Amino acid sequence: MTHRPLEEPCLELTTSFVRYLGVSLCLLACAANAGSGSDASPKPSLIVAVSVDQFSAGLFDQYRARFTGGLKRMQDQGVIFPNGYQSHAATETCPGHSTLLTGRHPSATGVISNNWYDTRAGRNVYCVEDPTMTVPHRPKDPRGPGYLKVSTLGEWMKQANPASRNIAVSGKDRAAIMMSGHNPDAVFWWDAETGFNTYVPPGANETERLAPVADFNAALAKRWAKALPVWKPLDGRCASLAGTQSYGDLTVHHQVPPPWKATDPAKGRNDPAFTSWFRASPELDRLTLSLAGELFERYQLGKGPAPDLLSISLSATDYVGHRYGNQSAEMCDQLAHLDHELGLFFQKLDASKVPYLVVLSADHGAVDAAEVVAQRAFAAQRLTDTLFPEINHQVRDALQLELDPFKGGITELYVSPEITAAALRDRIVATALSLLQQRPDVAAVFTKREILAVTVPKNKPADELTLLERFAESFDAERNGDLLIALQPYATWGKASADYIAGHGSPWNYDRRVPILFWWPGAQGYEQYLPVETVDIAPTLAALIGVATPTVDGRCLDLDRGEGTTCLH
Repeated sequence: MTHRPLEEPCLELTTSFVRYLGVSLCLLACAANAGSGSDASPKPSLIVAVSVDQFSAGLFDQYRARFTGGLKRMQDQGVIFPNGYQSHAATETCPGHSTLLTGRHPSATGVISNNWYDTRAGRNVYCVEDPTMTVPHRPKDPRGPGYLKVSTLGEWMKQANPASRNIAVSGKDRAAIMMSGHNPDAVFWWDAETGFNTYVPPGANETERLAPVADFNAALAKRWAKALPVWKPLDGRCASLAGTQSYGDLTVHHQVPPPWKATDPAKGRNDPAFTSWFRASPELDRLTLSLAGELFERYQLGKGPAPDLLSISLSATDYVGHRYGNQSAEMCDQLAHLDHELGLFFQKLDASKVPYLVVLSADHGAVDAAEVVAQRAFAAQRLTDTLFPEINHQVRDALQLELDPFKGGITELYVSPEITAAALRDRIVATALSLLQQRPDVAAVFTKREILAVTVPKNKPADELTLLERFAESFDAERNGDLLIALQPYATWGKASADYIAGHGSPWNYDRRVPILFWWPGAQGYEQYLPVETVDIAPTLAALIGVATPTVDGRCLDLDRGEGTTCLH
């Protein structure tokens, strides 16, 4: 709704009485419109963007009636889109986080998966591997945003006003880096050996870059030297999910809290058993939110001359899902802790009196381990990692090649760069395509040529995208392979281990669907069940603070439930 100046409709009146009556009625009408329209929409001085790693829409639906803390506040008082989508096929942490604050699909961000085969380098690369940066204490693990091809909300804000601060913290390097983008004011992630760590650009000072977390890390080290943290059960109802379950050759006794046994007690916090247990516990999120609170105070976020951005990615839900499954007793209690800790964090922000807005979503969903799914009305199987070597062997034999024709892995095949003849490369792709289409563990397979020929219709609902269109939204011509594979739905691939019984990464909806929630003080919330996308988040937030956006794939979501709009600022 467009609000005209008060005098425009009123001063055209001719008689003094009518003029008096008209002006009076006009003032009342315009005042009422101002109260319900865009003038009443949130104008935050701080945006808090929260990603809960592996927080599927299914988990949100399953547990939302139990929430009593931060998640309850958001769902009861905020604007809720329970059918949000990471609409692309590459449902992994890095590509998912790359969509949250860029407004772009992975086909534009260039972040096609957590790892991919680099045909120029002749090896697999990690999505935040960046040789232009250094990481303190980790000279062999350079990290940075070099592979991210587009800008983020934090960058748009600083372009509009350099006084804006862009801060990010996470349990994972790839999550923090993808949400903060290029040249943030500060970006930190959990490093089991050193505490929270960061990357250092060329010419920057390592000590200065780590200064914001130096006291936090030192206090943590001192505390953990006395006693390591423990997982205290929070929701007694989760005990009903305890029990023993087999995952192939692995047997797990699910319980809260899950125990861990030291392999080398002298190592303390650096004991591999503790490191693995800790990251798959609520304590990782508690620590991440604690640091986020300290960074909020240190930088006085929301109190400067321009809006600030604090990005927080909470990683424990993902680690719990992989280690214990998303229908486990452990996941049940993890979500209770997540809800509780978010509530405490929001209370800290409330006390500051800073006008803030929170958006919460996820980088991807997940499905439980195939063994559990198979017990609950759906046919599912655990697939071994034999597809890649078997196809390599079969195509090599069929075409009498002297070397393995493919690089890559189980869901993506790159014709070896050592094979340069175009005709032979085409024969290799055609032969593999035929073989893959006959495999019972493969639901679909697409060639690079097929995917590049696809144009996804603008604003086509995410839940109506074809399988091929989902792959197109994930595909980068420079980085993706020659054949992309969709394994059968509900399958879990890979042998179960102590850290991994269930996964994600498929193009199926259980991996794509995520909740998207907005909350701000005084919000007149509503719930919209129709599908939206994570690429809608950045343009929605940009409109709220009056920041221009570059080209984006998403759209602005109107958070005003009345006749006004939040998309015209």
